[in-house]
Amino acid sequence: MQILNPDESVTQGPDRMLSQRHLSIVRLVIPKGTEIKRHRSLMTVTVVAIKGKITFHTDDEETTLVPGQAIVMKPAEFHWLEAPDEDGEVMVVHGVLAQ
Repeated sequence: MQILNPDESVTQGPDRMLSQRHLSIVRLVIPKGTEIKRHRSLMTVTVVAIKGKITFHTDDEETTLVPGQAIVMKPAEFHWLEAPDEDGEVMVVHGVLAQ
């Protein structure tokens, strides 16, 4: 078992908690009024809201995530996030899933 702890000094952007070849766990801090630019991953991506309201975009949809909600995306799906009204945080897991 490995216990991962956040780096509380990270107040904007990625807090890379685990980085391995087929698995990455990142706490992403998004200050009010900022955006994480459009990007994609070659792995499956799971985003779990942990603080604030986060507007989550794909090329086809837009949704607001609140703490406790999660989104799972297929590899290569473009997406971007923003925190328009309040500071937000999400946990992002990039992984290669077994078939």
